[in-house]
Amino acid sequence: MEELLVRKAPLPWWAAGLLLGMAQVLAVGLKEPLGVSTQFVVADTQLLQKTHPQYVNQHPLIKSASYRQPGYGWWFDIGLIAGAFVAAALSGRWRLRVSTLWWQANRGPAVGKRLLTAFVGGVLILLGARFAHGCTSGQFASGWAQLSLSAVPFTLTLFLFGMVTARLVYPKAPGIEK
Repeated sequence: MEELLVRKAPLPWWAAGLLLGMAQVLAVGLKEPLGVSTQFVVADTQLLQKTHPQYVNQHPLIKSASYRQPGYGWWFDIGLIAGAFVAAALSGRWRLRVSTLWWQANRGPAVGKRLLTAFVGGVLILLGARFAHGCTSGQFASGWAQLSLSAVPFTLTLFLFGMVTARLVYPKAPGIEK
């Protein structure tokens, strides 16, 4: 069996973090904090408006105008997808994959199980974000950009549980390219 190797990151972690931080500060300064998961609520609200308008008009959260019209967030989400594709294509090493090397090193080549796990994980994180009327990445990244005191304990807790979860889900780490 061949050794599974993870690609070396194109930027050091600190440079990527600085770029993300500058993008957040710029977004907060120009418009409002960046957010991704809200666009799912906007899409749901637009569908509900067509099928059950009375429900939307009575709902305490989605009756507001900000949930009825797509805003800059739609373009932000499209930009995330397009930007990721362009960056991957320009790296010269992009290829379509349905599984990760981390998954393969720990769970084997089962693609169906990987896709199901990814789908369930995505649903759970979006559900949790919307129950909390926010999202984890927004609290983390936008909170720091706005110098929010609540971002400090949240970020520490997020990283702590993220590391524990990563260790539980992926106990074996693949090697890293030289």
